Amino acid sequence: MDTGPVVDQLPARANWDALGTVIVPDVLEPARFAHIVAEADERIKLATPHIHEHTAAHRDGSFASPVHCAFIEPGPALLTLAFDKQFLAVLREATGIPRLIPRGGAVVLYEEGDFQGIHTDSVKSTVTVSIGLTETLGPMGWAPHLRNAAGDTLAQVVADHGLFPSADSFTALEHPFADGSVRAFAGYNVPHWRPPAKERAMLATMSFMDL
Repeated sequence: MDTGPVVDQLPARANWDALGTVIVPDVLEPARFAHIVAEADERIKLATPHIHEHTAAHRDGSFASPVHCAFIEPGPALLTLAFDKQFLAVLREATGIPRLIPRGGAVVLYEEGDFQGIHTDSVKSTVTVSIGLTETLGPMGWAPHLRNAAGDTLAQVVADHGLFPSADSFTALEHPFADGSVRAFAGYNVPHWRPPAKERAMLATMSFMDL
């Protein structure tokens, strides 16, 4: 008896599983984007420094190396987007993941010299959505060839290549800015990093999980 799948995999899900990232176009109206940016600007004084110098594999399966940046709790504009039914529907369609629900969000503030070393997100975050809030936000380092790598493997990558690997097998992801698009990526199983900022930059992030 044939026990294979009875339906073909959705093209969007096949693309997501192959690449681990997708640009979701035309989901932010200009006024909404401007509102999220203005809210982040107003809340900069609430930024909480996030600094650690260790490299470690955590019990939840994520991996972390040194970080120096700050986090701002999401305001109403960002939270409203995370729970927006239309936005969720578009995100599910773009990734091919049918049961995404929001689990958190933040604005990440990078001052000159701030960075995030190579790391993976919590395994509870099936999809991370990023919105570049400033033109000064540079591309994010991306290592798809290390998908689902064990913590000791990633620690060896840090030892061999440093916090911001650069070799033929490593690449980078640009963040769309002010064009109505957002980037979704599988940060829980694909290592990524943020090189030192050259000037102040901000990024809004939202995480979603697949029930």
